Amino acid sequence: MRTVPAGWGLGVGEIVGAGRRLYRARPWMVDAFIAVVMLVVSVIWAKQYPYEPDGQHVYSASDVHQVPFRPIDAFGCALTALGCAAIALRRWHTEWVMAGTCALIVLYTSLNYAPTTLAWCPILIFYTLCTRTVPLRALPYAMALLAVWLQYSLALVVLSVLLAVAQSVTVIAVTWSFGDQARRLAERNARLASLTEQLRREQAARAGRAVATERVRIARELHDVVAHHMSVISVQVGLAQYVLASDTETAGRAMKTIADATHEAMLEMRRMLTVLRPVPENGRTPGRGRSPALEPASGLAGLDALLDRVRAGGVDVRLRVSGEPVELPPGPDLACFRVAQESLTNVMKHAAGARAVVELTYQNHAITLRVADDGGRVRSLMDADRIEPSPPELAGTGNGLAGMRERARIYGGTLTAGRRAAGGFEVVLTLPAGDVPDDPEI
Repeated sequence: MRTVPAGWGLGVGEIVGAGRRLYRARPWMVDAFIAVVMLVVSVIWAKQYPYEPDGQHVYSASDVHQVPFRPIDAFGCALTALGCAAIALRRWHTEWVMAGTCALIVLYTSLNYAPTTLAWCPILIFYTLCTRTVPLRALPYAMALLAVWLQYSLALVVLSVLLAVAQSVTVIAVTWSFGDQARRLAERNARLASLTEQLRREQAARAGRAVATERVRIARELHDVVAHHMSVISVQVGLAQYVLASDTETAGRAMKTIADATHEAMLEMRRMLTVLRPVPENGRTPGRGRSPALEPASGLAGLDALLDRVRAGGVDVRLRVSGEPVELPPGPDLACFRVAQESLTNVMKHAAGARAVVELTYQNHAITLRVADDGGRVRSLMDADRIEPSPPELAGTGNGLAGMRERARIYGGTLTAGRRAAGGFEVVLTLPAGDVPDDPEI
């Protein structure tokens, strides 16, 4: 059994691959090559099967027909060259090239020139036409090509009329079928490429939205952390300055509260920034060779420490819990804590000296958090836009309520906020306490 050497097989594969790349990059070069090959074959045909001046058409030594063919002169050679050159132009104005080639063959046959392979040139052009147009539009060109081929075949006086018709119809039908299949395949590939590009754009847009959503989430977390702790620090600094000379013990407690608030703020910001830090593929961070320990973000378990800081800031706040506590997923748990933190921060900023209450109500399928204040001796936390502006260091950005509502929406809950009839302001958050995903947006 003969085997093909590995080097030979690799060479053939490389040649085929190079041909495909050349055809996709410069198809006109391939068409020009086919045109040259067709012209060479026509010349060889004329040399191999001579046509005697006395009218003898010789295919072989035993096949002699008395046919009055005209010898191919310079004009016949020019017509043959033009017919072959039309193959190189078949991609530009295909319909006109097709019509011109058919007219050229009709002229060639009418002048009784000896037959060559010229009749195959319009077949290749017709194939290109079928790859670019629907079958109904290609029908007139198919009929014209059928007439040209019948004239050419009957002029050979080799086939009978029936065989000439059968040959012409078969060749044209096969060419038409292959061209139409190529057209359908090209359209299918174009649709697939369009869908692929559309999918790529949608994925890019989805990724952009995910990045924007994550940025908003991080900004919301930073807002809550910084606003709360900076408010506590601001109040305690003012208190320390006021009693520094007269009450050193109170000033010392204020300074300790400032230190604790600063430490906790740094821990929470470090926790968020660590999530943003790129992690190498080996999972280790550069420097010490190990990843930093990440503690979970504060949830309702840190509510007591939050209330202590608020009390140290001069707000009398109480906690009421009703119902049987249930363990919430990390996402809703953190949302409850952040809403309480933002609400109490607003009380400290806009209702100095107020009394506030934080109520946690656990129900069968929901948890309700209510934060309310009595307005204090100054004003309610949301009346700043109706009264004189707050000092620059206490002025809010107006994003607090929007951020709290967004947290409630993410976890399938609701949030209402408004003034109380008895004075002050209240915020009510309701979240489902069942099987809620930690982060529904992922």
